[in-house]
Amino acid sequence: MTEQMTSGGYEEFTSQDGLVLALFWSTSCGPCLRFRRIYRAVDGQFPDIPFGEAEIEIQQRLVRDLEISTIPVLLVFRDGELIYRDPPFHSLNDAPPFLDFMYSEEKFVDFVESLRT
Repeated sequence: MTEQMTSGGYEEFTSQDGLVLALFWSTSCGPCLRFRRIYRAVDGQFPDIPFGEAEIEIQQRLVRDLEISTIPVLLVFRDGELIYRDPPFHSLNDAPPFLDFMYSEEKFVDFVESLRT
């Protein structure tokens, strides 16, 4: 089950052993809402990996502290260390792998599996 992250519990959440995923999103962002559905579906397929999320309008302090400037953004931690942060990107020509799996649950599952090794 996806955990709602707050500025008070963020460090404890992301410092867990193993992989931890954190999604920052907004209700006014169409791509955020589409990816969030996939994110939540994939969460159920990996019960051993903590999935967290923060709605930027509610968690403004956390967004500011982490310098989140583009949404959706996915942060991945391994043993408390940030190993993946995507996007931001500046154009579709240099879009990161994030867009490859943004609309595909299967591709996102493959991505999460690749991080486990």
